[in-house]
Amino acid sequence: MIPGGIGVPRPTSDGFRIDLDLDHARREAERVRDMLRALRRRHDLSRFEYTRIVRIVPGGDTFSHPMLTLGNRFAEHEDLLLSTYLHEQMHWYLWYLGTPEHDPVAPFFDELVRRYPEAPTELPDGARSYESTYLHLVVNWLEVAATSEFIGRVRACAVAETQRTYRWIYRTVLRDWDQLAELYERHGLIPIRSAPELIAENAKVAKRALNGGVRRSPAAARPPAPPRTRRKAQARGGRSAG
Repeated sequence: MIPGGIGVPRPTSDGFRIDLDLDHARREAERVRDMLRALRRRHDLSRFEYTRIVRIVPGGDTFSHPMLTLGNRFAEHEDLLLSTYLHEQMHWYLWYLGTPEHDPVAPFFDELVRRYPEAPTELPDGARSYESTYLHLVVNWLEVAATSEFIGRVRACAVAETQRTYRWIYRTVLRDWDQLAELYERHGLIPIRSAPELIAENAKVAKRALNGGVRRSPAAARPPAPPRTRRKAQARGGRSAG
């Protein structure tokens, strides 16, 4: 047996052989898992855990939907992993705020475009597309706000300032913090509603819909399809699908 518990393959007729060693991948997966477990022991993250199913794929991308998936690229230290984890949870937060008929970002999407007409729409300064860049002006703001609740504003901003992707987006969010907060509060995105509250509310609406009392299906009753500003789950430049 070779490392990783995989049987030794037979060589080809010319003596050539390829061995697979998955030990490093397993260690990286366990490292990220253990860091996340430690963070959850140290902090009560349940307020912002809109999905509680997490997959770890070392060497893979990090994204939010259809399952919150963490790679190891944005998990070099606990503060970075915390912000990354909460970033993906904020995608789920917006998903729960919406319905099949309503994207919570759509009412002010054009306002963001008017404010930032020259926003970069490619990595590393922007996101992976036009729509994703403007969506992340919301998601990254929410990420920094949530992260600040656990490690303080200074450390949360330090993580944002040193990100290797979404660089313009993070700079803009931090520079225009209060102006964006006013916009997001006006449209009901903040204060950030807790996961237990929002999930319970969606479940009640879904139950009424099943009983014929409500025609519109809540976000909780639909399959995990991205809203207008997230038509396709993207990897975070490596970082998120989201």
